[in-house]
Formats: sequence, C-alpha cells, structure tokens
Amino acid sequence: MALLVVVAGLVLAYEAFQARDALTRAEGQAADLRSHVAAGDVDAARSNLAELKDSTREAESATDGPLWFAAAKTPLIGRNFEAVHEVSRVLRAIANDGLSPLVAVADQVNADAFSPRNGRIDISAIRELSPSLQTAERALSRGGRELEAIDADSLLGPLQRPVADVQAKVEDARSTVVAGSKAAQLIPDMLGDGGRRTYVLAFQNNAEIRSTGGLPGAFAILRANDGRIRLGAQGAGSDFPFFRNLPIKPTADEQRLYSILLTGYWADTTLTPDFPRSAEIMRAMVRVERRQRTDGVISIDPVALSYILEATGPVRLGDGTSLTSGNAVKKLLNDVYLEIRDDSAQDAYFADAARRVFRAVVSGSGGSKALLSSLAKAVGENRILIASARGAEQRILESSRIAGALPGDRGSTPHLGIYYNDATQAKLQYYLRKRTTMKATTCTRDGAQSLTSTTRLRSVAPKNARTLPGSIVGPGTGEKRGSFRMVMSFYAPHGGLVNRLEVDGEEQPLNRFEHDGINVVSMPVLLAPGQEVTVKASMFTGKDQRDDAVFATTPGIEATPNNVTVPSACD
Repeated sequence: MALLVVVAGLVLAYEAFQARDALTRAEGQAADLRSHVAAGDVDAARSNLAELKDSTREAESATDGPLWFAAAKTPLIGRNFEAVHEVSRVLRAIANDGLSPLVAVADQVNADAFSPRNGRIDISAIRELSPSLQTAERALSRGGRELEAIDADSLLGPLQRPVADVQAKVEDARSTVVAGSKAAQLIPDMLGDGGRRTYVLAFQNNAEIRSTGGLPGAFAILRANDGRIRLGAQGAGSDFPFFRNLPIKPTADEQRLYSILLTGYWADTTLTPDFPRSAEIMRAMVRVERRQRTDGVISIDPVALSYILEATGPVRLGDGTSLTSGNAVKKLLNDVYLEIRDDSAQDAYFADAARRVFRAVVSGSGGSKALLSSLAKAVGENRILIASARGAEQRILESSRIAGALPGDRGSTPHLGIYYNDATQAKLQYYLRKRTTMKATTCTRDGAQSLTSTTRLRSVAPKNARTLPGSIVGPGTGEKRGSFRMVMSFYAPHGGLVNRLEVDGEEQPLNRFEHDGINVVSMPVLLAPGQEVTVKASMFTGKDQRDDAVFATTPGIEATPNNVTVPSACD
C-alpha cells in the first residue's frame, strides 16, 4: 500500500511538472500571438495559435487523469490540484473558442479597420468583423468568469501569483475584445450605414471644472453618412440663453443637488456625473434653440485632444501657431484667456482649433495604431464620452465606460465616486492639482465593506493671481480674487452611506442628498493660491458587496486614472 502511495505521488509530481512547463510555454505563446495579431502578421499568428493549442491541450491532459481527480478531492490541499486543472481547462477552451475566431480574421482585425481614411471609415469591413469578435467575446467572458471563481489567495504560496497573473491577463484580453466587439456592433449604424446621423460634439473645459470634466464651453454639429464624417456648424455655450421654459424638467433629486441650472443653462449641463442625462439635456437645448434634432452627443476635453495630437502630430492653427501634444492643454485652457481678452475672439480660437484637429483625425494623419491607442487612453480616463438617442445603441454603450453613466445597482460590486463642480464662475481649476487614494478597510459578516478616501487638493495659482484676467479669475462670487471654491460630491455605493468627512483633520457636517437611489454628501472646499488641503471621507457599502470596489472621479488637467479597482477587504 505504501508503495502505491509513493508511485501515485511520483506520477502526480511528473504530471504537475508537465502541466507547469506547458503553461509556461503557453504564456509566452499567448504574448507572441497578441503581438502578431496587432501587427496583422497572419501567418505568424496562425503558427502561434497552433503552438498555443498544443501547449494548453498538453496542460489539460496532464491534469485530467484519475489520480489528479482523486488528488483534487484531498482535504486541505485538494483545491490546489483542482485550481491547476481548471486553469489548464479554461485556457484550452479560450485558445480554441476565443482566439481562433480572432486569428481567422487577423488580416482584417487591425487598427486600419477602425480608423478614418480621407474622411471616411469603411463600415462594411467593420460589420464583417462583428460575428467573429462577438464569438471571441463570449468565449473570453465565459473563461474569465470561470477563472474568477478560483480564489488565488487560498492556494499554496507557489501557485498564488501564477494563478492571479492568469486571471489578470485573461481579464485584460477580455476587456480588449469586448471593446472591439462593441465598437464593431455600434460603429456602422452610428456612422450612418442605415441613414444619415447627426450628433452634438461638446468640448468640456477642465479649467472650469464640472462633474464629468468641465463646462461644455464650445460645441459643433457632427454629421455622418455611410461612414463619411464631417463637421458642421460650430458655436459656443454662450450662444444658448438661460431657458426660463425648461426644455427638460430636473428630477426632484437633481433639483436638490444641482438646482434648475442643470436643465436650464447650457454651461451647467455637466454638473451631474451622469453623462447620459447631460447628453439628453444638451440634445433638448439644441432642439429648442437651434431647431436641430440630433442622434446623440459626443464629448471630449483638451487633455484628450493632447493625446490625439501625439498620434496626428502638430496641427497648424489659423494664427500661424501650432497646437501640439505638449502645448494643447496650456494653450486651450490658459493661454487663450491670457492672450485673447475678447470673448468672441476666444470662441473663434476654440472653433479654429477644433476644426483643424478634427480635419487631421478624419484625414488619417499619423499612424492608425497610435491614434487608436491615444483614443483608448482618453476613454480610460473618462475624457471621451458618448451617448446615443437610440435605445438599443445606448444599452450597448452603457455596458462600457465610454457612456459615463451613473452606476446602477451592480450587485456585489460597489461603485463609488468623488466629483467636483466649480462654484466661482472662473477658469482657475487649470491650477488645480488633485490626487485621491482609496482603501477598503473592513468587511462585515453580511458582506458590507468600509472604505476610506484621502484626497489632496492644491492650488498652484500664482501668488499674484488677483492680477489675472477676469475671464480666468471670474466675478469672484464673494471669494478673494484668485481663490476658487468647488463643491465636492461624494457618491456612496448603492445601499451604502457616507458617514464621515474631514478637512485637514476637522470633522465636517454631512449635507445629505439622494441621486437615483444613491446616497450623496456634498461639501464646499475653498482654495487660495498656493493652499493645500487634505479631505478624508469614510463610507460603507451595501450588504453582500464583497467584490473589489470601482472608484470614479472627475478628470482634471493632469492624467487621471479612472474607474480604478479598489481591492476588497472581504478576501
């Protein structure tokens, strides 16, 4: 009997080494495959896929015998054998069902398929890709869910990091494929495959901060037909009056939080962090004031434009200067107010910059891959937002971050946010520097987590800020010239609550509101030139929200990671 145990142990050890070697090879092969697909090297991709299939098949075979099954049932250590088998099985399924469809269209799935050329995107080519991308999305999503069910932290030490690494890489691949799949579903119709489309293109000005980025100071009408895109009439937020007869009435929650300015004044349509609602209001205002019906809203900010200019290269403006990735934010959010004092001339400058950058993008200037990379970076920071007036399209959009939607009740995943709105009517948030760290601290028996955030706010406005032009410092609204006041809004997870706020160690009163079932606490913060304050918030989630939290915030003028994962305290 003892001899049988020894033999069984040796066989298991041999199979474990086989599985480890096969999975190690598979990891390198998967990385090579991704590079070849991105480069459009079809022959190399097919060769890599064949090798990857062999390696994952070998790993699954090595962990699929009766001895391995029996070992998986062993108390205490059995979960480790089971985890290795499950990882091997899932990776083989992903190689066969998820990656094969991608390689089959590898000569089409490249940056050029989604990029404009001479003002037009080939929407028929994109539509042909959609079935393969959807098949890959389903396989990767299924595999991701199965891998997520493995608790890597409960495994033996040598297995924890490799299993967690596989989980992360599969999730990364899934996110990329999901984005491509959704784009392939949406782009043809949204760019006029079934008829002409018209959109509002809004430019959010981060120098006067709003929840989704900044006030929409400039706008344009964007037209699309059969993949061809052109820029129509342009204008400024000041073109819109205050609507005494509101195009849309605010909800009771919105009126208490943001007043009727949200739905009555163009510059305040982005006070809410719910971009689909902002888009709905913008469309209504354009319909009433300009007699123009539109199919959706696309929003972008100057930081996103700076990323795009990394791909297109410098764009020469009408005044003879060049807009570059390095100077776009400074020129569009600060220099224009320092150098051009007339409001209409400022509006003309913004319109010229928008028109020329748009022309560079749709003409295909720069590398397609670089452009898509820049766009992806901007989307990741919530700097490009899209809302559609078509229900089916909007439902697809709202399952991704590009919608900028206020999180609904997402079950076991707590979503929380900290958003900012200027209260000084100034462009002084160009000088704002902010940084937030978020941590989950405790988990109760019923799965409610406690979270704490620490936000450091600093004004880098010059000491002589009071001498800056009125278009930068604003009318003051009771503040010392050069100082600015913001309203910070803390959105708790669904079913949760904000229970404490501190500014520089002093507890603050909790001004409580509700927004579509979410508990919100708002607090004003004043910053003088050179001043720095630390804001701490404590909140807890609803019951059974044991997963990693997701934290979102208002993008400022600096690179701002968004939709950040906060490791759960319930592990």
